[in-house]
Amino acid sequence: MKKYLIFGVALILVTNLFVLGGVFYNRIGEPTAQLVLSEREARLPYLSGFEKENSGVALSISWRALPNENNELAYYNNRSVALTEQQLIALGFSEIEQLKEGWAQERTLYFALEYNGELYQQSLAHAQRYYQKALSRFELDTSDSQLMHAKERAFETYEREQHYNSRHAKERAFETYEREQHYNSRLFFLEASQDYKALDSKYAEQNNIVIVKGNAKPYFNQQTKEHFLHVSSLLVNQINVPARYVDDLVSLKALRGTKASSYSVTVNWGQRLEPWIVDIKLHNPS
Repeated sequence: MKKYLIFGVALILVTNLFVLGGVFYNRIGEPTAQLVLSEREARLPYLSGFEKENSGVALSISWRALPNENNELAYYNNRSVALTEQQLIALGFSEIEQLKEGWAQERTLYFALEYNGELYQQSLAHAQRYYQKALSRFELDTSDSQLMHAKERAFETYEREQHYNSRHAKERAFETYEREQHYNSRLFFLEASQDYKALDSKYAEQNNIVIVKGNAKPYFNQQTKEHFLHVSSLLVNQINVPARYVDDLVSLKALRGTKASSYSVTVNWGQRLEPWIVDIKLHNPS
């Protein structure tokens, strides 16, 4: 019995040393990237009991891909990007023909993510164009109930890109705007690659780009006959919150959905392309 106890303790110690060694290596030298994210990109947890925790709290990284320009309706949780067969092959997906029978196997790739840059501006413009187009159609025939519905959906889409897609009645739109003025993530998927050095070199001069590891797999749309890459997840999508900041975040939980819940999080990415929190600042705290 004593032998098994010693083995168990030794296993725990080795595991902890391995984890701590990985953390230490990740933070050696200069970070590979640093971003100051807002509550729009580093989300508070929704788990019950959060107020009672003083450790083990993590923020979720919220990110998305730019909607396809061919779609009138902008999908703001979009995680799919249109690619050619050649581009998919370059990412290591060699059995392209099998896609027509279903999904291919998922692979781990390097993702370049852009924060609050050109892609976010394109997404804003996309939502505005969709709204203006629907509005113009509605004004041509206001008796058409389908066009009226299209106008309402377009306006909600446009409002969500700027603030928050309210599902409440119109009389609550202003209240929703006040509560969720800064809601949608401005962190966008830019491109994927098998080669970290290629991405790092390409975006070395841009301080709003971070390179991370993520999972992706291609699929084939039978209707449009297009190939897509579904960027499903980041390898590390949670950022542990240092204990010294937990109380501040607890004070914001009750204010979630109001302007007072605003905060910014300085995040570094290290040698293993894994994030850690450097600083958290509250804005307009209660």
